[in-house]
Amino acid sequence: MPHDQAPRLHGYGVRFDTDAQRYRVRNEQTGEWLRQATGELASFVFFGDAYSAWRAFEVHKRPGGR
Repeated sequence: MPHDQAPRLHGYGVRFDTDAQRYRVRNEQTGEWLRQATGELASFVFFGDAYSAWRAFEVHKRPGGR
């Protein structure tokens, strides 16, 4: 799902889908949405779970790293 098809999702990286009442995860560097093996958008009930998935999905350089 391109980001222009998800105007209701607010936030950076971890976004809250108000229609589904679930969190979604998006890689802001590539614009790709985290999906399940079936191809459906991954959804999370708890922000902490979505945040952990986002950190693994969108890898950032750590301060002092190369």
